[in-house]
Amino acid sequence: MLEYIKDIDLGFKIPTPDKTIKVAITGMSRSGKSVFLTSLINQLIANDKLPFLNDKLGRSFVARLLPPDSVYMRFDYYNKLNAFRSSTPKWPKSTKSVSKTTLQLEFKSDYAFLKNQIVNLELIDYPGEWLLDLSLLNMSFKEWSEYMIELASKPKRAKFSKEWLYDLKQQSLYKNGDLEHCEEQLFDLFSEYIKNLYYHGFSFIQPGRFIEPGDLKDDPLLIFTPLPTPKGEVEANSIYANFEKRYNVYVNEVVKRLYLEHFEEFDTQIILVDLIKTLNGGRDVFDDMHLAFKNILKTFTYGSNNIFSKFFNLKIDHVLFAATKADHIPSSNHEAYMKLLEEMIWDIKKELDIKHIDTEVTIFSSVKSTQYVKAKIDNIEVDCVRGIVEGESELSTHFTGFIPKSYKDDDFWKDNDFNFVTFAPISFPPRDANATAHIRMDRLIYSLLKGRV
Repeated sequence: MLEYIKDIDLGFKIPTPDKTIKVAITGMSRSGKSVFLTSLINQLIANDKLPFLNDKLGRSFVARLLPPDSVYMRFDYYNKLNAFRSSTPKWPKSTKSVSKTTLQLEFKSDYAFLKNQIVNLELIDYPGEWLLDLSLLNMSFKEWSEYMIELASKPKRAKFSKEWLYDLKQQSLYKNGDLEHCEEQLFDLFSEYIKNLYYHGFSFIQPGRFIEPGDLKDDPLLIFTPLPTPKGEVEANSIYANFEKRYNVYVNEVVKRLYLEHFEEFDTQIILVDLIKTLNGGRDVFDDMHLAFKNILKTFTYGSNNIFSKFFNLKIDHVLFAATKADHIPSSNHEAYMKLLEEMIWDIKKELDIKHIDTEVTIFSSVKSTQYVKAKIDNIEVDCVRGIVEGESELSTHFTGFIPKSYKDDDFWKDNDFNFVTFAPISFPPRDANATAHIRMDRLIYSLLKGRV
């Protein structure tokens, strides 16, 4: 009987409501956002390497890339795809601004008299460094300065910040005077400090525009730094007064405006995590990434009582933490790699769970650029990865070490001298009917669609 109903053709189609799924994608620089978006679009259009997704959905579909929105810059998919298809593909450059891309998925109807379902997958991509600035909306210049100086004075950062902190003590910060040279000197030393943090793998850096300025490159608005809290009078044309004014303008006209324009009514937040970078960087870098995530997530409207619900109509109910570059480690280490990510964000996940936010943790690789092989070290057979290291031309085999399932024991960092290399990408297939090799992308895509199509 049901099969008969499915085959009824009324001569016209009964409409089915379209759906829109809005996904915000972020991660610190070099976490693989551009690679992820390129692979995501490539996988859905080709749909030849997504067995888990198709099995779970149980419905056939076709995917199309819609024309660009007239308001937003679109992710430059075709140029990146062509670069990946070259004989010597290269990884794309980091995201420098906000982009919006929409994939239209058309699902075949179960019944002949119903129109096919249209699901628009809106993908908003933005630098994670900019997202870190969202917490500034709830901090005065005084509060932010005190927090940043306290953080800069901690042992893990002091070796990078000592020149800037020393210069703070030498300057007349609260009196009027000929200040331009002094302001620029403080700014240069502070910029050098946070750029050193960035180059050494640290994630929690504010203001984020100092690392990824976007359209504010060389703008005098960015000439400010945290300053010690004054104990007496602050004169109107002092360094402190000038920096405080610029900070307030930055928060109100850059940070607030950006999120009012771009961050409304998201369904899902994907946070890409470069755990490979943190393992190479050591315990301080690992802990700093955790600090960055805590600052990112606490400023979203997770729960109706969050102060930011007064600013933004955010309705995120699904957060997905995804560790990238799973192809850089042997499959025998994937379970430990997953446990490491779970352990890094366990307290964040617990807080989101309490607020009824669906939280997932996964590992994946947008592009599988290596093969898993075995090799002997001191006559002991171990699991390795084999690929072309970036900048080289020949295949080579690498033992990445053993990844324990917990990082809390200090021996984890003492006994494991990780030295992960960066592999060059493989060439994408030349036709749209074929997608690039990946690891677990079909599971990640299903996480975006489940319960919504």
